[in-house]
Amino acid sequence: MNKQQTLLIDGDILLYRFAHSNEYSVSWGEGVDSRIVNADEAQFDCAMFIQRMEEKLGTDDTVIIFSGKNNFRYSVLPSYKHNRVGLVKPELYSILKEYLIRNHTTKEKETLEGDDVMGILATRWPGHFIIATIDKDLQQIPGKHFNWNTDKQYTVTEEDANRYFYRQILTGDSCDGYTGIPGCGPKKAEKILAGYEGSEWGAILGAYEAAGLTETDALQQARVARILRASDYDFKKKEIILWQPK
Repeated sequence: MNKQQTLLIDGDILLYRFAHSNEYSVSWGEGVDSRIVNADEAQFDCAMFIQRMEEKLGTDDTVIIFSGKNNFRYSVLPSYKHNRVGLVKPELYSILKEYLIRNHTTKEKETLEGDDVMGILATRWPGHFIIATIDKDLQQIPGKHFNWNTDKQYTVTEEDANRYFYRQILTGDSCDGYTGIPGCGPKKAEKILAGYEGSEWGAILGAYEAAGLTETDALQQARVARILRASDYDFKKKEIILWQPK
């Protein structure tokens, strides 16, 4: 990896990973339980994890990306991520985030998820970044990637990135709380899109209509599924440009 490239690390996943792995429940018997948190260990583990990634990828230029507040997708689909309402963040989450902000370059943007920030940066300056995450949604972003679970570096082409996005419109994502076409899995989605190079949106609309859904439904699902690229953001107005089919 070229020294001039910057590593974009998915900070949201880092926080949950190292906060959870350094919090423990201990049962002393007779109904007496204790919650033990080890902030020092969490900070050390996280710092070493980042250092190992930098060494593997040959860079010390790293930006850790966090999600901002007031995700714009809630205004597009109010039930977006409704399945996560009430989930409590681990106790070390805020402590670890403050540590990372103090000791590393970090970035977050109001109304944007961390995925969007990485997607915008990587497509505004192609070739200058490598995205480090285990989140499959970033398959929508063309460019260089690193999956730290599989320890694999790979490149996503624009064609493959677009295909992944179209597939997500059809399948939805139960983890993120949007449905796509109910009952449409990856294999069916690929079958729908097969042979429609350049006219995928028409194929998607046909599938939605066949399922008793509308173009409005399809566009709503597309807009929550879309990981933003530079073309989806107005840098002068600092506003999101909601996705429209060409």
